[in-house]
Amino acid sequence: MTTNLKGAVVVITSASSGIGQATAEAFARQGSRLVLAARNGAALQDVVDACKRLGGDAVSVVADVTDATAIKALAEKAGAFGEIEVWVSNVGVGAVGRFEETPIEAHEQVIRANLIGHVNDAHAVLPLFLAQGRGIFINMISLGGFAAAPFATAYSASKFGLRGFSEALRAELVDKPGIHVCDIYPAFVDTPGLKHGANYVGREIMAPPPLIDPRQWQTLSFVQQDRRNRRRRSVP
Repeated sequence: MTTNLKGAVVVITSASSGIGQATAEAFARQGSRLVLAARNGAALQDVVDACKRLGGDAVSVVADVTDATAIKALAEKAGAFGEIEVWVSNVGVGAVGRFEETPIEAHEQVIRANLIGHVNDAHAVLPLFLAQGRGIFINMISLGGFAAAPFATAYSASKFGLRGFSEALRAELVDKPGIHVCDIYPAFVDTPGLKHGANYVGREIMAPPPLIDPRQWQTLSFVQQDRRNRRRRSVP
């Protein structure tokens, strides 16, 4: 597995803000070739421009991770730049409120984005990884994958489910030493997530301090340095 990221093709979903943006900028500083995806095309283009100023080569693709066909197309577009080295599956949304007072449509959307969206990412890129014999798939999960959050029941379900999905996929790939499925579990990070999420409690929501600057989440260092975790396989 290469640790030289100059020219490496890296795909990041939900790259228009927060951890996705910080991760894109970190790879750009290493001269990576970035394919950045999000639903907000204008915000995404701002990140692309910033990455180019930092020394990376970046393009934007407007795509919704809940649309499996769009994510397949994203993988094909990224593959046109060369073999994909890293795919960061970063999408995360939430809905806060009592379970019965939160519309079922909101619960469903959280599950679609936080779980099915990551499944779509993996399903799109894994055949490419298998064909080339290598690749790193990074799931941005949450400490919410270990500690359930009352008043965010769908979020909790999605994060527990995503952790299980990641562990199961890692076990399936135990005989593919060049392919790594990695998990990152941030605590509360200073991102627009709470402002963008659905709110059914009737008051402003604030994350408990201290909030972590998203640029402190070293996805790049994780890829480069933590080889022990990248090689770990979870076998039931």
